[in-house]
Amino acid sequence: MTVLTFFGCDNAEKKENTATSVRMELVPEPDKDLREEYEKSIEKDLDPISSTTCLGKIEDFLNLKDKELQEDFFSKLDSIRKVQYLNNDQDTSIMVDLTPEYLIEFLADISLDSLTANKQFEKEYHFNIAPKEYTDPQICKDKIAVRFDAENCSFRLKIYNTFLVEPDWCTESMVVYGFKIKNDKIVDFWRQEVG
Repeated sequence: MTVLTFFGCDNAEKKENTATSVRMELVPEPDKDLREEYEKSIEKDLDPISSTTCLGKIEDFLNLKDKELQEDFFSKLDSIRKVQYLNNDQDTSIMVDLTPEYLIEFLADISLDSLTANKQFEKEYHFNIAPKEYTDPQICKDKIAVRFDAENCSFRLKIYNTFLVEPDWCTESMVVYGFKIKNDKIVDFWRQEVG
């Protein structure tokens, strides 16, 4: 019985080795060059795909210091507000949009080191803008924040307006802008209100 088990196991090893050697014969050595050529052609085919990935970076947000780009941003903002507020009644809303003055101040306040390290930046302000029938004391801090989405090469800019609700509770509304900067133009601009 021991002899049969030994020859049986030995036979199994030979079958396994035979299968392995057959597999190796399916890919003879001269085809190795063909395989390398194929892999190189695949890499070349992937080059256009990789070049369509996002080439932007968070620091591109600082391009908004350019007056023409700022004008483009606010032109897009005005256009979308006309659609969202057909009756020009935004004054009755608790939402506050970014102004050119606050954009300039925010751009000047940005720490480049923090911006590049964290892929985002935020800064507290006091807009002193409260909806009718509310107040905006110093304890209610407002905020502007920017974040970069490297997956689709877009920016998300958030404007938080905080105001006092009686008796002593700060609440906030938020306006969010999404956009890309491409060829010194603002593209894919959108605006959303939260609050």
